[in-house]
Amino acid sequence: MDALIDLFTSFSGLLSLGVIAFIFLMATYLIRLALRNIDKDSHLAEPDSNGARRQS
Repeated sequence: MDALIDLFTSFSGLLSLGVIAFIFLMATYLIRLALRNIDKDSHLAEPDSNGARRQS
C-alpha cells in the first residue's frame, strides 16, 4: 500500500506514471500507424481487372 501512496504522491512516482502513460500512448500510435500502412499497401498490391498491379 505504501508503494501506491508513493506512486501517486511523490515527484518520482508521478514522473514514472507520466513515462508509463507516454509509452502506452506511443505504442498505440505506432500500432495504428503500422496497421493503416499495411492496409494501404495491401490495397496497392492487389491486382486490378487486367491482372497487373496498381501503381502508387
